Amino acid sequence: MTGSTWVLWWKDAQGTASLGLLQERLLRGLRASLKGRWSMDTKLFHSPYNFVQHQNIKVPPLTAPRGTASDQSMYLVVRGSSRRQFYVMASNRVVVEAEPEMESIVLRLKNLWMPRQTARVEGYTYEGDDWIIRTGNMMVGTSYKGLIIEINYLPCSNPEQTRGLMLELLMMILPEDAQVDANHGVDYRRAGLDPTSMTDRHTAYQYVHLFTQSSLL
Repeated sequence: MTGSTWVLWWKDAQGTASLGLLQERLLRGLRASLKGRWSMDTKLFHSPYNFVQHQNIKVPPLTAPRGTASDQSMYLVVRGSSRRQFYVMASNRVVVEAEPEMESIVLRLKNLWMPRQTARVEGYTYEGDDWIIRTGNMMVGTSYKGLIIEINYLPCSNPEQTRGLMLELLMMILPEDAQVDANHGVDYRRAGLDPTSMTDRHTAYQYVHLFTQSSLL
């Protein structure tokens, strides 16, 4: 996937009804094509060890604002239905793409990484002329937590240059009174990512930022 992506949370969405509303506005209003089902999992693991201190890694002091993971946490982000993509962020330092076997490896390392919580999103993918929108209802554990919207604007990978266009798309499909967490304040440099050119790793980091700043995970 190329282009620029924006991950948002519709906090007061009403399950199937809200998912159906978005589908109607995307298919009829924006003339999008329904491309199939979509899913995304973000899994939080916790370790009793602080790996930054354990390895005597010297890093600049940080104030640890909301939206950042701790040095004892690891997030596994799994995106897609048919072609699944795996991304790992550990010790709040870097996002790396991983092989599918990564999850089973982590689960076997129970003395190092203990599973804490999982956010699962299930919904659909829609495609327009130069954009892709993914929408899905979110469950954290057994609790419904609203709806995730992922907007991907394909022609440009600079998030600052595309935010206005993606906001216009969002306003066309959301109800005016929808309570939305726009996932502001994402600092890609904290994860060693270029803030001017997005990749799939940037998208994975947006999910980690959203779930941590909103205390969902």
